[in-house]
Amino acid sequence: MNINNLVRPSIQQLKPYIAGKSTEEVRAKYGLDTIIKLGSNENPLGTSVTAQKAMADAAGGVSIYPDGSCSQLVGALSSRYQLPGDWFITGNGSDEIFLMIAAAFLNPGEISLVSEHTFSQYACVSGIFNGVIKKIPLADYTYDLDGFRKQLNEQVKLIFLCNPNNPTGTYLTHKQIAAFLDELPESCLVVMDEAYGEFAEADDFPDMVSLVKTYQQLIVCRTFSKIYGLAAVRLGYAIAQENIIKQLKKVKNFNPFNVNSTAQAGAVAALEDKTFFQLSYETNMIGKKTLTESFKRMGITSLPTQGNFICFQTPIPCIDFAEQMAMRGVIIRPLNSFGMDDWCRVTIGTPDQNKVLLKTMEVVLSL
Repeated sequence: MNINNLVRPSIQQLKPYIAGKSTEEVRAKYGLDTIIKLGSNENPLGTSVTAQKAMADAAGGVSIYPDGSCSQLVGALSSRYQLPGDWFITGNGSDEIFLMIAAAFLNPGEISLVSEHTFSQYACVSGIFNGVIKKIPLADYTYDLDGFRKQLNEQVKLIFLCNPNNPTGTYLTHKQIAAFLDELPESCLVVMDEAYGEFAEADDFPDMVSLVKTYQQLIVCRTFSKIYGLAAVRLGYAIAQENIIKQLKKVKNFNPFNVNSTAQAGAVAALEDKTFFQLSYETNMIGKKTLTESFKRMGITSLPTQGNFICFQTPIPCIDFAEQMAMRGVIIRPLNSFGMDDWCRVTIGTPDQNKVLLKTMEVVLSL
């Protein structure tokens, strides 16, 4: 029996997601005692102590199904953003929300517009539902909205924008996004992935709340994985006007208890811990300056970033460069899976981690 004969053609065409190396993988391969993981854009400070305690306390109730509506968390998000609670939906990471969006709105044969050199899950969820994926090249390593405009027609249903973009760190301004939304036909939706939005420093970075209030076709996705340091619990959320969220909740019925109780408790506590949030932001801001200036002194080309990572060009193939770093105990992300064969991405770490990173890079560059 050939199982491939039973699989839908659109599924056969999907490629497995390529994750960054884990510390366990590197330790097993090279027998290292100390490893610094700067390859997956996790918070180098870890997780808020307040959130950890809340999750530990919630663990005592794991025999009970979680609140499927995430009412306490949605209430906290509603209060934070001063938006109605029915403008929010939560998911098992932002990935599940992308899946909900494609399931709710994308018909077979309709088009999803995505950029080249961006997060792969946009194309993945579109392919699962037999969507046609059109990739728009970057312009100077930044999303090319004019390129997106040229592809607009009645078959385009979803437009995925990552801002700031993973893996380049470049961004679109509030004015650019607003102008783009003004020109959209009513037949398509824009999904703005702001996984790294809380790290942005730029004065003209989009004001998500005002955009969602103004544009009915906009869905903004955010996550607790990055600045809140809750990557392992898998928790993301989307903000959109009620008519869109109502449709997404219909899809959510396939997994009504999609966010577990400990994740919900940790997220609520993380939102309340403004000290940890601010420390994470400031640590990233300082580290970004240190690494950017150091890369320049070392003759390394890097891209300006609004995220918690820096994309830099490598003098040898990125896979080889990343492997040389890994065998010396520093994990970074080669970007061949993003179609950038001579670029790597590194998470901005703590001051001590950044020092080790730079010393290790100097050794590898001298080989």
